[in-house]
Amino acid sequence: MQALINLISDSPLQQAALWTLNTVPGFPPIIQTVHILGIAVVMGSIVFLNLRLLGLARSSQSISQFTSLIQSWFWLAIVSNVISGAFFVLARPNRYFNNPVFVWKMGFLAAALALAAYVFWRHRNHTDFWDQATQLWHRRGIALVSIGLWIMVIMAGRWIAYLEYLQYPLWSMEAYDAGPQPTVWLSIENWPLSQVIAATNWFPLIEAIHVIAITLVVGTILWVDLRLLGLANRQRPISTMNREMIPWTWGAFVVAALTGLAMFITRASAHIDNPAMRWKLVLLLLAGLNMAYFHFRVARTMEQWDEIPATPRQLKLIGASSLVLWCGVMLAGRWIGHIV
Repeated sequence: MQALINLISDSPLQQAALWTLNTVPGFPPIIQTVHILGIAVVMGSIVFLNLRLLGLARSSQSISQFTSLIQSWFWLAIVSNVISGAFFVLARPNRYFNNPVFVWKMGFLAAALALAAYVFWRHRNHTDFWDQATQLWHRRGIALVSIGLWIMVIMAGRWIAYLEYLQYPLWSMEAYDAGPQPTVWLSIENWPLSQVIAATNWFPLIEAIHVIAITLVVGTILWVDLRLLGLANRQRPISTMNREMIPWTWGAFVVAALTGLAMFITRASAHIDNPAMRWKLVLLLLAGLNMAYFHFRVARTMEQWDEIPATPRQLKLIGASSLVLWCGVMLAGRWIGHIV
């Protein structure tokens, strides 16, 4: 590791990464958002394929069909994440290569990619391989291990910044009574629950779960939006895709909302004055209204467009708006930590 650190230090690559991160306005949160969006595509592709292998999702589509659909999107997301992550690794090699959590993440990632490559290789050599009844326990075992590995990749990615929490683990503390506070937001910060979350390992764990949940939200919405835009799954009925994805979207959204609230109460007064947080809430509201309009107004007549690959302009506008708004939610979420 030290040899690799020495190779990168003061190299043109490090200088270029440092210049970009320090000079281009807003680049750090933007490239972090690109990285998280890449994770969302991973959640919506290989992780959802694993759920299909387990028989828990996309039951109306064969495994071979879904595998063919997600391969290119998955590898594109991996390439995007390698590039976006490289900016930070090249800029601060000591921080990453001397961090055992980063090493664990790379180990989990290598195993997860190898397993994904194996699934795709089997599919390429025998298109219906994973659909065969004789492969039931084979595919279930592969899927369970793969899901576990991807969860650990994301968890480790969030824990890289919290190495001290692993070195000095603390899961409980005695909360204190701060007495009357001048504002309701400061009072919320001083709730016993807020104090425990803020000062212990619960915070990085909750943040990691939040990232997993929000990327699953975006990853599931992605396929419906791409279908509305006519960029993927053009031969599949919109109503069927919507019906299969919505339970996962709402389930993940509930988890994301609860974990987001748990983080918010630890610094309620600062967050409520943070313009990035305000923008995130506004964009969340707009994204919710866009979804509500689609599901409660447009979805009533959705079946008439099921067999039409080229969707009407109204549906394309809804799909494009959804993608833009959710990307905005992600970007605003990353900006929160960059505004003091």
